[in-house]
Amino acid sequence: MAEEQVLQEAYSLIAQLWCSPPEAEAERLEIKAEAEEVVANLAGIDEESARLLSRFLDEDAILEEDYVDLFELDPQCPLYLGSHSYDEPKTCAGAAVSDRNDYMIELVGIYKHFGRKPNGSELPDYLPMMVDFLALTAESRNDPVRNKLIEEYFLPFLPPMRAKLGELNTPYVNLLDALEKVIGIERKVESHVG
Repeated sequence: MAEEQVLQEAYSLIAQLWCSPPEAEAERLEIKAEAEEVVANLAGIDEESARLLSRFLDEDAILEEDYVDLFELDPQCPLYLGSHSYDEPKTCAGAAVSDRNDYMIELVGIYKHFGRKPNGSELPDYLPMMVDFLALTAESRNDPVRNKLIEEYFLPFLPPMRAKLGELNTPYVNLLDALEKVIGIERKVESHVG
């Protein structure tokens, strides 16, 4: 399997795993079977990223209520990257001129560059959507706009989220580490090509 396709599948799986865990046992088993194939393919290009992804998958099933406590409603660790780096505005008027607002406007511009747009139900800095975007644009790895997304709008925002996940002692820290490693594979390939 081509490396580009392996990375695309890894990004797709990681995006899916950031979303709410399935409640039905059959769906969990189906995802696990698909995930094992992705991990095996990923191991062919990078053992460490495959190991990190396996570590997350080997965790006992994450309960829906734990996921909600962690990431939704009044989240302990929001899945919105900008929320970890930018202060929330104090007023509604302040939201329009906040640094996070500028960050999200620029993300939308990047999505539009590739003919995509956020689905409208999530903010542009929603991590699962951003990772899914990396999967959808994997064939454009040489595009400087995509590289700018990774270098300026993605990677600098992961350390604060990782720190929070580590503080909460959640298995999702392994998923974030796997994501960073997969991005690292792509960047390493780019540096050898460029």
